Amino acid sequence: MTTTPQTPEAPRTPAGEKRGPDGPGPLLPGRRSTVMVVVERPDPEQALQESMDWVQAFERDCGLVLDPQATELYGVAKASDLKENLRPPRDGSVAEYLDFICVDGAWLHPGDCPVAPPDSNGAPAWAWAYYQAVMGAPDQAFCTIWDVMPLPVAA
Repeated sequence: MTTTPQTPEAPRTPAGEKRGPDGPGPLLPGRRSTVMVVVERPDPEQALQESMDWVQAFERDCGLVLDPQATELYGVAKASDLKENLRPPRDGSVAEYLDFICVDGAWLHPGDCPVAPPDSNGAPAWAWAYYQAVMGAPDQAFCTIWDVMPLPVAA
């Protein structure tokens, strides 16, 4: 008798339990935004599926409706690849292009992230949040970047 090894599945949230952010943060209806999701899955397909689950939770819980035609995967990288050239921030750098980061199931945005360390090199807290999200991720984790477009509010 042979057995097929089981791969762990992404944790499923019971129906009605919140997994997205508490609100829209810096997102505005009709303005393209960018969300980074860090998932700890060594298999690329599983990582992408879990990342999509987080984006769906994002839409369900943030209070805005996303245009499904304009929501798309922009980029994928292993944390180890991003770490190779990442240095402690000295300015807003890459973080300037991100509106939300989901890491370890927590949603961060520029107005709601940990403060910069005392020796911050003058970089904003948001740049440090990005740096810590990537540097704190296991090397095999995947970092996915999603473009999202909140639909304009009906008049």
